[in-house]
Amino acid sequence: MKKIFFCVLCLNVVITYAQKEAFDLITYTPPKAWKKQPAEGAVQFSKEDATKGTYCMITVFKAVAGTANSKENFDMAWTSLVKETVTVSTAPEMQPAATENGWEVQSGYAPFENDGNKGVVVLVTSSGFEKMMNIVILTNTDVYEKNITAFLESIDLKKPEISSPPIESNNPVNTAIAGTWGKAGSVNPAYNDAYATSIAGYTKDQYTFNSNGSYHFISKTFRMSYDKILLVKESGTYQVSENNITINPQTSVIEAWSKKDGVDKWGKLLSSQKRTIEKITYQFTKHYFSGIQQWNLVLQGGKTTQRDGPFSTNTTFTNAWYYSPITSNNPLIELPGGQQLATEELKQEDKIQQPAANGFAFTTTNFDDGWTSIVQEDWVQTTKGNIKVLIHYPNKKADDYNPDLLGGLKNAWNVLVAPKYSSATNMEFKPLHSWQSIEFAEADMVEKATGKKVHVALFKKNYSGGNGKFLEFITADKNAFEKVFGAYINDASADNWDKIAAMANYNKFAIAASDLKGKWTNNFTGMTQYVNAYTGASAGADTHASNQNFEFTAGNTYKWDLAVASGFIGNIKFQGVKSSGKFSVPNNWQVYFSDIEGKPKTYNAFFTCIKGARILWIDDIGYGKKE
Repeated sequence: MKKIFFCVLCLNVVITYAQKEAFDLITYTPPKAWKKQPAEGAVQFSKEDATKGTYCMITVFKAVAGTANSKENFDMAWTSLVKETVTVSTAPEMQPAATENGWEVQSGYAPFENDGNKGVVVLVTSSGFEKMMNIVILTNTDVYEKNITAFLESIDLKKPEISSPPIESNNPVNTAIAGTWGKAGSVNPAYNDAYATSIAGYTKDQYTFNSNGSYHFISKTFRMSYDKILLVKESGTYQVSENNITINPQTSVIEAWSKKDGVDKWGKLLSSQKRTIEKITYQFTKHYFSGIQQWNLVLQGGKTTQRDGPFSTNTTFTNAWYYSPITSNNPLIELPGGQQLATEELKQEDKIQQPAANGFAFTTTNFDDGWTSIVQEDWVQTTKGNIKVLIHYPNKKADDYNPDLLGGLKNAWNVLVAPKYSSATNMEFKPLHSWQSIEFAEADMVEKATGKKVHVALFKKNYSGGNGKFLEFITADKNAFEKVFGAYINDASADNWDKIAAMANYNKFAIAASDLKGKWTNNFTGMTQYVNAYTGASAGADTHASNQNFEFTAGNTYKWDLAVASGFIGNIKFQGVKSSGKFSVPNNWQVYFSDIEGKPKTYNAFFTCIKGARILWIDDIGYGKKE
């Protein structure tokens, strides 16, 4: 049976075939006539022969956060996805790693046994772009070798979509560069120090541009040959005019700190002196570097400055400095006393960004592709030109399950659409039955509020996990709708339905530190029932339950905990981890934690709206506020 695992080698060369289905970042051709079981976090294909007692299961899991080490990602996935599902007696036999299109593939297999049922498990882990995708194959026969090979050969992994953060519109002049940006280098002779040529150390510079027009600049210099650590702190105001930014410092000091225990740790303050105030106007641009998959803030000046140091050796732009957004690879500078300056910044921002009437700082988002979203009482309204889309909040009267797809669509129309209009002509209800059914209706309407004639389309894709939002499209006429979103196609799997469904992603709003106060929680439960492939009798059930909490408290402190219960019923294992520390909001789309499982972490973060409340998303996990 070992020959079945030759198929994992096909991932060493990516061969693109007809892409019939997509799941998260992966496209593939599904095995013909296999049973498909989709879920929110995975999709599974299975085939069995009850008379012979043979079976095969292929499970594709949604991408999750990963490390830069592909083997480390494989080992974590082997522990969480394989060893928690079946009993393996040996370490996995690894196949040669492969790299393609920015992804590095690690694969391995091992024999397993579960309640007397023997077989082999294969794990394929693809790592890239700080994410990993996993495929687990369980089988007890080589009969399905050709099916497995064909499936793996059809796989094509795409790069995650990366774009510049949406720009919050409360202050359109300054928010073009609002956020925290940093750069690092091994040498910076800005302080005219005799030891500046030493490469045994580093210098890190960091700008924080607040949306109210204030800024902070921090620079930390550490050298092995120094007996001290140098810290520059500067603050003032800035103004943006087209592609120019003028820096107006008000205070600027350089401090010398002792090295605690002789290493790169803050000791005691030894001295502090004022620095020369440098007012300067830069040209700026936000440039996307495809090689590193990252946006940079590029500042260009006529001369070098004491603040920024020498120009970068990167010649893409002349006389330039390149500042990167704050990420896990470019973390915030940790200051003496534990983020003291970040705490002061947040307090200033809390005073400046007074929460809106609904209790949140941001109620409008301007997206880079031209769409603008505004929070409303019963929906999020997003507009672009003369097109308006209403992203309706969950509504029990409209969303309740109805076995009659057409009847449910008509009910939703009467609840969500009809009350806003005085008349309707050319009305059509055209739902599509599928494992992910489509609800679609359209009509020419007259708005009650304005008397204006418009074309209205109501849409919802019913995802297998119970997700899906009712979206109401309002355009000048039917042609205007079809020009942007495409004409109606009598096929539930057509690409244009995904394009229309993607409009729900414009329910996204920035965060402020004042928004986070309180406790936010996430709960997950799941169970897999196993059946003996030989007898059909129950082979037990595997269950998983987790609870994760973030509690944001006074002084920009937080507490975090995660509790997990998993395993076969009757042999449940309980695990837990927790930490606490300081948090900051380096920009309105990220949150920084000083300690998560022993390491500082910076996560992407944003809000989505529901009626009367919001859901906080941290690293693609949704949290509801616990009152």
